[in-house]
Amino acid sequence: MKNHKIIKKFDAWGLFAGTKHLKTLDLALRYVEDALLRRASRLSDKWLVNPTVRKIFERQVLANVFNISVRADEKNFSSARLQPWAQRLEISAGEELCGDDDDSLYMLYAGEIQIRGRDGHDYSVFTGSFFNLDRLLISVGALGGLPSTLGAHASKDSMVLVVTRKKFTEMQKEDGALTQKLLMTMIVQNESNRPGRVRPLARQRAGIMSEDLEASLHGHLRGPAKLATRVLRGKDYKISLTEAQEESFKRIFQIIDEKGEGEIPLDQFARYVMREAKSLGSQIHHKQFMEMIDHSGIDEDGDGTLTIDEFLAFLRGLFLADIPAKVVPALRAAYDEAVAEAPEEPMDEARTTVLFAKLGFDVKSSGWEDVLGVIDGDGDGDVDFGEFLTGVGMMKKLAILATKLDEAFRDYKEQSLAKRRSTFASSRNLNGTQSKRNLKSGGMFTMSFNTNTGTAAPQSQRHLNVPQDDLDDSITAGEGVELSASDLEAFLDVPRDMAEEMVFLADEDEVEAVVNDTGSRGSAPSIECNRTIDRTEFQHLIRSWS
Repeated sequence: MKNHKIIKKFDAWGLFAGTKHLKTLDLALRYVEDALLRRASRLSDKWLVNPTVRKIFERQVLANVFNISVRADEKNFSSARLQPWAQRLEISAGEELCGDDDDSLYMLYAGEIQIRGRDGHDYSVFTGSFFNLDRLLISVGALGGLPSTLGAHASKDSMVLVVTRKKFTEMQKEDGALTQKLLMTMIVQNESNRPGRVRPLARQRAGIMSEDLEASLHGHLRGPAKLATRVLRGKDYKISLTEAQEESFKRIFQIIDEKGEGEIPLDQFARYVMREAKSLGSQIHHKQFMEMIDHSGIDEDGDGTLTIDEFLAFLRGLFLADIPAKVVPALRAAYDEAVAEAPEEPMDEARTTVLFAKLGFDVKSSGWEDVLGVIDGDGDGDVDFGEFLTGVGMMKKLAILATKLDEAFRDYKEQSLAKRRSTFASSRNLNGTQSKRNLKSGGMFTMSFNTNTGTAAPQSQRHLNVPQDDLDDSITAGEGVELSASDLEAFLDVPRDMAEEMVFLADEDEVEAVVNDTGSRGSAPSIECNRTIDRTEFQHLIRSWS
């Protein structure tokens, strides 16, 4: 607000009492978003009452840190992939960056950076975001004109990753796939990382495939699973990491092993993982990371240190599942058949996707894109048989995790129904005339709402209407199970408002509220909104929240 007279009046009226004053709109929006994200993180923690969900969540946090996917996916660019080409630099509060002759690329690792733009507009950089890109591109001749960034300074003690022009040029020559992803990520982040961005829906809801690819997949996706099912029935064939994965992981080990001793203390490894995860948005604290590392089994000999062999074995188990040896010849035949369809053409993304779908794998799952990005981690656009087998191992791993999450999801529903039946039975014993329809249950809630004041009624005045059948549902298949706010209220023992927030965070459907003014004369109209979470939305929540 720039009108100082209005500010003084508002202040005199006491409207600013208890508020936080911020210098710019960007900082205000960032403050609000950070508060909302912290709230969302605390709500999401409630799901971890199930030990299976907790283990899978912790596994996904680690997988995000060590993801080497070369796809231009703005939601998951691990700085671990960038670190071999960068150096960490600690910046004190008030220290200046991006001077006239500075053509380096920066990524904010931790802290807060303010950018001074040529147009007179100052803005904040979010953790995990890049800045000073235009100066770098101008210096290598990829962009003309004047840089939009005039300078930057640290608003508080911060840490950045710095990629010099020389290192960027080396990266272009030695790791073209990473360079391409880096550039695409920075372009996307220009919009997606700004304050006030719109809450996105899941990628597959919006459609992640072209119409041509959808047509190629028709008939494969709905057909009976073939080799994909057989792959699940054994694990006597060891799947290897790709060469790109192994090379990248060895570089990361060398970065963590700052003294070059060949061993990394576990607490040092935990600190590294924590910093990387926080740069990706994780809210987990050091103590939780230490517990996570202890539970992971990464220290095979229990000596408190990590060797390169233990590190690689841990990461192989993190991303891959072994398969039965007897299906390998069939997989080889399927791969060779796919190559023979166009022997002069590379096994690119589209052809690889069709092959996996033909084998019965779910290529519309949210994890498929990461699998594609990893198996072609060298960026040559051609998936060889070894990389294909790694993709099979990754898809099996994802299928196992998805099955475990389905079981946990059904367990949540079963716990809810058991508690609600018990509550109903107790209520019926106390009042034999009470109708089951007045019991708090189901997903449809009716909330009193005063249209004159625009305020909701107190929680104690809210009531719910549900079909009787809801209490008698049997849990047989993940596809048909949905969780409502009442379910969360029952098995998590959380307040109704909190349960509704948790459902809202996970529900990806566009649900419109309906005003019901058909009540008795003089009664306030109500707002009805039916939000539930299905198994797919639950899996997306765990994946994206991590």
